[in-house]
Amino acid sequence: MNSKEEEEIKHEFQLERVILFSDAVFAIIITIMVIDIKLPESIVHADAKHIKQAIIDLLPRFTAYLLSFSLIGNFWYGHLRIFSILKNYNRGLIIINLLFLFFISLFPFSVSLVAINSQTIQFSWGFSFYFGIVASLMLIQTIMVHYLITRKSKLCIDSSDFDAILEWKVQRMNYVAFPLLCTALIILMYYSLNMIYIVFGFALYGLIISRVKKHYYPDNVNKPLISMLFGPLRKHKTP
Repeated sequence: MNSKEEEEIKHEFQLERVILFSDAVFAIIITIMVIDIKLPESIVHADAKHIKQAIIDLLPRFTAYLLSFSLIGNFWYGHLRIFSILKNYNRGLIIINLLFLFFISLFPFSVSLVAINSQTIQFSWGFSFYFGIVASLMLIQTIMVHYLITRKSKLCIDSSDFDAILEWKVQRMNYVAFPLLCTALIILMYYSLNMIYIVFGFALYGLIISRVKKHYYPDNVNKPLISMLFGPLRKHKTP
């Protein structure tokens, strides 16, 4: 084995460590969030009415967890696709990845803030912080993709599916969406407006993204969950 092959093996091993570390952060954050959903200890000797009320009181926290789990899963899947085309790494990529994981690690705190302020969707710092984290993650993931595109020859494998995997035509829209979302948050915070507007804003942006993705990358559009689960059964079903 010559020195070049040894260097390639070394880089491959180190890149695998980066991926394993990132996956561990995602897994730990999801675990921490679900641990926070628990019934109070006083419910041990409570009657059915109080148990029912305690479960109802947990619904906002569970809803926030469900939404956050979906978002984290989506960011993890994007992270997986990005790192699937890497053959090397450098300091810049590591810094961007650590910044991305930093904002991912803030999810449990933001979920607890949202749960505390769940009685009303009126303006609250909890909702503002939560949506700010989501917008920041969208931007950082776009920066990571842009970074790899500009250093494709050094960091990425030679693949015909390069553009489809990174979805740059869709990702670059976040450069416009991020300042718009931040401006909307500042306006809502300044005038103490109803946070439902920013919820609609994110939902509208998600719809636009899905339409653009369907136009440029029709093969990448996610199928409905039911179709993904029962599709294999239909394929193996005998006539």
